[in-house]
Amino acid sequence: MRILQSPTRQVVILLLTGAVIALSGCGSGDKTQLRAMDATPQESEIDVSIDGNSFASNVAYGTASDYVSVGSGSHTLQVYPPGVATAYIDKTISLTSGDKYTVLSANVLSSANALLLVDENSTPASNTAELRIVNASPALGTVDVYIVSPGTNLSTVSPTVSGLAFEAVSTYQSLTAKTVYEVYFTLTNQKTAQIDSGPVTYTNAEIRTMVALNGEAGGYTLAVLKDLN
Repeated sequence: MRILQSPTRQVVILLLTGAVIALSGCGSGDKTQLRAMDATPQESEIDVSIDGNSFASNVAYGTASDYVSVGSGSHTLQVYPPGVATAYIDKTISLTSGDKYTVLSANVLSSANALLLVDENSTPASNTAELRIVNASPALGTVDVYIVSPGTNLSTVSPTVSGLAFEAVSTYQSLTAKTVYEVYFTLTNQKTAQIDSGPVTYTNAEIRTMVALNGEAGGYTLAVLKDLN
């Protein structure tokens, strides 16, 4: 996987285990699943608490915690730099029973906020996979996203996802399993790739989320999260 504006920067790929662990003190009754991702460029790691209880610790930039089982309903989410007592995000989130969620510590530190995503948790149809795109790069701006065969001349095709603004999230795109794709991010209405995923192949019933981020050393990078299978 290669990043055109930061050639020495390797793309971060995270294939999560999806393991579910119990979290005490975070609600009762019906359950849901939640994971946390560090997408704030100045924070190399984050700690996360739910309702005053530790939820995830030392989550590195561009990665996410495992899914954790929590009670449905309203919860207080707080995000801290490790070892710091004052949260830079303090927000109430509402979770629906049976759903899965990813919460991102998003944007630059001075404007950091919690971006809550509802994750797909139903198995795709046979011989298909699904891919969702999240624009979490403050520097990138609004983009068009192409999910095409490797080496496709972008001037000959229309974007798969058009006008994806910062902190916007696409719908899940249905892909043919075991087919090689390449994902290109361009500035809106332009055809020059700012990010190139390189060739990627998804197996039957996989669901993934691809997140565009600021590169830690400049340019841009990608993280890929495992939503299912």
